[in-house]
Amino acid sequence: MAKKKIRGNLGVLLTLLGTLYGRPDNAIKEYTSNALDEWIKAKEKGEMEGACEVGYLLEKERITINYNSPGMDEREFDDALNRVADSIKRESTIRQIGKLGIGIFAFNQVGSTCTFYSKKAKGTPTIKVVLISNSDGYDIDTAIKRESRLNPGMTIVITRLHHDPTKPRGPLAPGSLQRFFAEQFDSDLREGNLKVSINCDDKIYEVEPPEINLPRVGETFFREVPLSTDRQKKFNCQFWFDPSGKSHVSIRHMRVPIIKDLKNYSAYGLEESIYASSSLKGYIDADFLKPLPSRTSFEENQDWVQFLVELNERRPSLEAEIEELRREEEEKRLTEVQKRAIELARDILNTEEFKDLDLLKGLGRKPPEPRLPPNGFDFVPSSIRIEPRKTGTLPLKAFVPRAVPDNSLVKLSISDSSSVELKAKSLFLRASEADEDGVVTVHVSFEGKLNTTVPAILTAITGKLKAEAHIRVAKPQQTRGPIIIGKEKEGRGISYTEDYFENGPRLHSEFVAGIVRVNKLNPDFIRQKEGSEQQKIGYGALMIGKEAIAHSDGSGVSENFLERLLSYLFQVQVKARQSPLKMKRLRKD
Repeated sequence: MAKKKIRGNLGVLLTLLGTLYGRPDNAIKEYTSNALDEWIKAKEKGEMEGACEVGYLLEKERITINYNSPGMDEREFDDALNRVADSIKRESTIRQIGKLGIGIFAFNQVGSTCTFYSKKAKGTPTIKVVLISNSDGYDIDTAIKRESRLNPGMTIVITRLHHDPTKPRGPLAPGSLQRFFAEQFDSDLREGNLKVSINCDDKIYEVEPPEINLPRVGETFFREVPLSTDRQKKFNCQFWFDPSGKSHVSIRHMRVPIIKDLKNYSAYGLEESIYASSSLKGYIDADFLKPLPSRTSFEENQDWVQFLVELNERRPSLEAEIEELRREEEEKRLTEVQKRAIELARDILNTEEFKDLDLLKGLGRKPPEPRLPPNGFDFVPSSIRIEPRKTGTLPLKAFVPRAVPDNSLVKLSISDSSSVELKAKSLFLRASEADEDGVVTVHVSFEGKLNTTVPAILTAITGKLKAEAHIRVAKPQQTRGPIIIGKEKEGRGISYTEDYFENGPRLHSEFVAGIVRVNKLNPDFIRQKEGSEQQKIGYGALMIGKEAIAHSDGSGVSENFLERLLSYLFQVQVKARQSPLKMKRLRKD
């Protein structure tokens, strides 16, 4: 079989390569990523002090980018431009964001001409390189004096723009770029590794990491998580609970988001899990994964598959924590009558008679805590509340001897000994006490001393393994209700509101976006609100039950019949109260 070489228009291919970023802001962000890569390498060699500083100047007909990381010399430009998609970055062992070295062509998403002014180090000349869309060549020379940089770094000038970046609603508007960069480079901005500013019409937009005033979740099970197939490869997660339901989780490589929002990414059910919930904010750092050249996804290799497996194994513990916080948040919004109506509906609908119903979220039960230790050595559950001067216990579970050697000594400590006192400072794990799954369970006892505003952290260490749990000390009136040992906690508290319906008084209730809405215009509601507290509770429970049954049906047909049945029921009650004498005569006849 004859072998022939594929030929084509290389200039067009290079232009298409630069448009793989999808959006102008994602493309222009690449030059900050490149600056960080060079800063990391220089920092490792001791050649850089201070942060990587990147400045964007937005003008109607040009965008100028300046950064202080070491630039490239003529040889490095030649290497990069003669080995496109086969970059020397792939051979580097230093932590870096880019791997293929195609970021140099990202300008094609923004404009048609790009000029680089690059200074490698003090005492070296400034190199000028010009790239043009749809061209397979480039111009390279030493910059003239007035174009030369005084200090090491890079100046990038993009012209013949596709969009006017000074327009407030354009894809490169300074306000939009400011928010986008803040999200994309959150960690490096927060840690002081990176400073980014945007100048447009003499107004400076400083890029700052977004302030997060939300409760942290998943701290126990999501730190330095190793792949079970290769324990040298680890990922970290930082999660917060967002009661507004407007957040998302991203997966990052070298702290730069590759998959921005898991809800929009199809990955074997990950997009439908708790990780894609709008109530969860945060990111997953997995530097061992390999981004695709466009940096919008990852190679679906064995590491990727195992990564999904590890996330799925830890999912129940995260779900449990989120559901508890959701319940607390929604309880704050409910009146006492509404709470009792929900509890009544939950009690009835969880009985044997209604067990086949597909219940609304909050009327069923949340997933139990994991039975086995997810990391091989864990507190399960990983959090508890106790009252002052009361004793509590947390089970510490370990696979012995699979994860922990037989007869291992475990050292215990508490972060706030003034609030929580440990009954013992150490214990032993013995294989002879393992159950049929090979799990040894020991109970760590402690006493609550003082109320805590921030949970105390209980830590157990054996060898290189560490397990943590959170202990909150609170008086009875601060808790949401007793937690009965051995009883599975209930799931998310259902959201219940009473509103004036836009389409009038006909409907009694509806279920929209996870909320049972009760119609305050309905005449039956108006009559019940004039009744006793028990009648109000009963009415609320009836509406929740009606919506649960209609939701379980799924076809939408039962909704109309249930509405008619409710109207009939309340009319019977009204007429029975209005004419008791006639009802007595009827019974006699």
